[in-house]
Amino acid sequence: MTWIEVRAEEDGVSVAVEGRLSVPEFGRSVLDAVGALLTWPDIAGPDAVATGVPPGTALSDAREGAAASGAAPFGGPRADLLPDALVESAPEAQTWLWAVYGAVAARAVAACADGRAHALRVAAEPGALARDLHRLATGHWASRWWPASHLDGVPALDADLLGLELAALSHRCQQVWDPDADPAADLVLEHRAGVRPLLDLWHARPGAVSDVLRSVRAVADDAGLDVDGLAGPDDPGGRDGSGPAGWTAPAGGAVPRRPGALPQDHALAAGGAAGPPPGARVMGRGTGTNDWCRYPPGFVDASEDAVTWTAFAHGSRRAVLVEAVAGEVRPAPGVRPVAEVRVGATAPVRVRCERAGDAWTALVDTALPDTAAPSPDVQVVLPGFDPGPQDPARARRTREGLRALARRRLAAAGGATGPDGAGAGEGAGPAPFLAEIVAAHTEEDF
Repeated sequence: MTWIEVRAEEDGVSVAVEGRLSVPEFGRSVLDAVGALLTWPDIAGPDAVATGVPPGTALSDAREGAAASGAAPFGGPRADLLPDALVESAPEAQTWLWAVYGAVAARAVAACADGRAHALRVAAEPGALARDLHRLATGHWASRWWPASHLDGVPALDADLLGLELAALSHRCQQVWDPDADPAADLVLEHRAGVRPLLDLWHARPGAVSDVLRSVRAVADDAGLDVDGLAGPDDPGGRDGSGPAGWTAPAGGAVPRRPGALPQDHALAAGGAAGPPPGARVMGRGTGTNDWCRYPPGFVDASEDAVTWTAFAHGSRRAVLVEAVAGEVRPAPGVRPVAEVRVGATAPVRVRCERAGDAWTALVDTALPDTAAPSPDVQVVLPGFDPGPQDPARARRTREGLRALARRRLAAAGGATGPDGAGAGEGAGPAPFLAEIVAAHTEEDF
């Protein structure tokens, strides 16, 4: 049984699931509902590392291991299905509170809102809407913080394919949104480039994709959007089942592979001004901290080992060469991350990175002691986005949990048939997204 505490606050009524701790921003998901802000403070759950797939495990091996053990693909029943909430307008939120937390919790919120109670502890009775919202929250987390990594073998997700499925889910959860807002239509408009990949997948697995495609088309029709490739009302892909004009299906009904997801050569190329001068003496090498909070998602490969440094001496000069494996996102011209190097208790020194092949590199002049092996604190940040350093141990545990979550989801997605396939049993976590199914089938070429 899940217990929640409902409490009157200065700015509304808080609803908090008992015994749950918050994690850094990259481990949370937030949805703006009518009358309230919903937060899942730990999207991976407290046992993500313990139930995850070990780093370096091939996804095919992980699927076989899960099948042999009989384990639920997403680690069995989850205690983090429900969000925490800050209810700013109880009358507006009553339209959905009962469907998420149950009738008793909805009455508790009303009592705290009108002054009949200050704090109440009640048992939650999650409804079907709670499961849909949890799935939607997981998808929005994946759209922003999915730990894509060439070094770790975690393929990126097709952002537009995922966005269209989130539009379909948002349409299903329309009870929660402000009547004047239409997040589903906004997602369809933003991710309309995903229609073709969605049709490719529909042709390969029509039973798995038809509901998503119909929902996307309904959203577009309701909002009056003209989206190329979405056909008439009788057939998801076209009236004769063949898809829109000019469209051809992938051969053999196979799950289509994500365009651009094939491997690249990620050798670190540190050329030009970023390299040490000839004759420099290497003083030490190491791995920096890859703190996802300190730069926009996708700027740097999500691996824990993506940021490395080499300290060297050349005459009286002491410097640190910082190299970070670049992620899937290529920033706009003029936007470059910064290498931050701190030695001991001295103030950090920052130098803008240059793109060199598949790496961000920077050469940072700094004071290094000659009496001991150097051990600088090295990170990559984007000024203006960077909120400052996190608690290192807490942030690392969260990153490990999220990588484990991604591996577990991909392992299950490889054997899933669609949004309601493997892992969707009673009490299990969110079933695979279509983008995860495509990514999992791309893994062999990754």
